[in-house]
Amino acid sequence: MTRKKLKDWVIPTLGIFVLLGALLSYYLINNIVNENLVPEDSYVTDVLVDNTIDVQNEVEVKVIKPYRGENVSISKYYYQYEDEETRQQQSLIKYQNIYMPNTGVLYSADNEFEVVSVFDGKITSIKEDDILGNIIEVEHENNIVTIYQSVKDVKVKIGDIVKQGDVLALSGSNKLEQEKENCLHFEVYKDGTLTNPEDFLAEAA
Repeated sequence: MTRKKLKDWVIPTLGIFVLLGALLSYYLINNIVNENLVPEDSYVTDVLVDNTIDVQNEVEVKVIKPYRGENVSISKYYYQYEDEETRQQQSLIKYQNIYMPNTGVLYSADNEFEVVSVFDGKITSIKEDDILGNIIEVEHENNIVTIYQSVKDVKVKIGDIVKQGDVLALSGSNKLEQEKENCLHFEVYKDGTLTNPEDFLAEAA
């Protein structure tokens, strides 16, 4: 019996077809798997992102005013060079016939009022100044420092952790402004730079 010999190109051709079939099968299977997984993964990601945003909104803390009491008003504003002349005059502090730009906001009232922390923080300094009276410094997150001057009956000590609204002291007096006995001089530093307390309170409200 005579055996027929396969031509030289038959085996390589069959090998190419087998390889192409394997690649096509792999491609089809991979597409089917991806189609089943991608929608589910995307859905989970969207849900997680939405939940994160909701949680941040829920825990966001709003700043409060640095005092608690009735009929407390601003008697001296923060001095700004771009203000009109009348407002600038209202923002000058006089001491021994010398006028100085006010570096904070001076709150005053006829009656005694409580001085409170505008939000959570740590007491980093308490000192007594001959001109400004008692001074309390509180460090907060985001490189914010608040300073409460001209207070009396200090209720905290250095190192104390305070919560928003905690009473730090009572309104007191200083030698800069003697029009009312009950006052608070409030300063704000952001990233080491003095900031208008009114702008700070408005932006954080």
